[in-house]
Amino acid sequence: MGEDEGIPWRSRRLYLLLASAVVAPLDVTIVGPALPAVADAFGVSSARSGLVITAFAAPGAILAPVVGMYADRLGRRRVIVPCLLVYGIAGLAVTLATELWVVLVLRAIQGSVGGSILASLAMALVGDYYSGPRRNAVMGVLSASISFSAAAGPVLGGVLAARSWDAPFYLYGSSIVVAGLVARYLDAPPIDDRGSTDGSYVRAAIRSLPAREALAVYGATFVGFTLFFGGVLTAVPFLLEGTYGLASGRVGALVTGAMMVAAFVAVFNGRFARQLSNLGLVTLGFVGYAVGLVGVWAASSATGVLLALGVFGVGHGLVLPSVASALSALAGPAFRGGVMSLRTSVVLGAQAIGPPLFTLPAARVGYELPLALGGAGAALVAVGLFAAAGGRAGIAVAAAGDR
Repeated sequence: MGEDEGIPWRSRRLYLLLASAVVAPLDVTIVGPALPAVADAFGVSSARSGLVITAFAAPGAILAPVVGMYADRLGRRRVIVPCLLVYGIAGLAVTLATELWVVLVLRAIQGSVGGSILASLAMALVGDYYSGPRRNAVMGVLSASISFSAAAGPVLGGVLAARSWDAPFYLYGSSIVVAGLVARYLDAPPIDDRGSTDGSYVRAAIRSLPAREALAVYGATFVGFTLFFGGVLTAVPFLLEGTYGLASGRVGALVTGAMMVAAFVAVFNGRFARQLSNLGLVTLGFVGYAVGLVGVWAASSATGVLLALGVFGVGHGLVLPSVASALSALAGPAFRGGVMSLRTSVVLGAQAIGPPLFTLPAARVGYELPLALGGAGAALVAVGLFAAAGGRAGIAVAAAGDR
């Protein structure tokens, strides 16, 4: 492997980018286990305590492209530092709240600048600093770090929530520390173009993207995360509990196992990118989605479901960094922040649509059939992506525009 293709493990810049991304999954994962304690502390119903999650997620879906636009115009590093700072300060301030409405306001402030928005800004910076196979390699490590953090979040949140309802929110202080380190030590990206264009920023950003490739990548992102949130995180736990009688702890362990597989595969994305284009890797990832979901449907034991989830995890580990690398390459420096932040809105849309897409039909036909249909849909998407990539030659050789 060439020196300019591998992961720059000795680079201070790499660890600052990883730290910026690792705090992003703390958005919901550490708070979920604390919701019962929040309900008890404020004397509200479980439905009202659930607003602590909703208050965070809703602003991000709307404001992510706006934050991305300012990142393009002012500079990604100049925007990610205040985002990290506000995210951390608002999270810590929750520990001082004595009324639920104050918690909700602070969570909305967090959601306006944090969570997936931070992850997208970190990914945009990866695109600024790196190119070619090295970009894929670093994007893979970044995606793996996010997956590990997301998997650890519920565990940390559960342990801390057992002490007090507000204990998990102290973890947001880490974001303040990261903000200081990034401001002090992260060098400015080697890009002078700040996206200043005549006319509308949105129109200019859209014109800058190759329509067919962008539609394929954004579409794959939406479908992939719909299958993940709706299939793996929603339908599979109900299936494991209802069909195999597993307790919630074992269900969580199986789902976490799939996330760990995805993280492990993502680390090697740079190596895979030397053989396949980004669209080729996404296509292969959707084959993993299809085999995994159909495998869950066909499984006759919890062990069979575990193996099928592992295959799905392989697919997710291929898709996550590859779509990010593809979008980063398609966008170009002038609009990279906005294009990557739009990915956040797409992911949040999938998070909203995915669960009911599986649970509503399951009320009539059970969870097996929706999962099987999800696998069939993933196979169809894989065929479409194969065609969009230009067939065998297109997925086997990474073209310059797809890097």
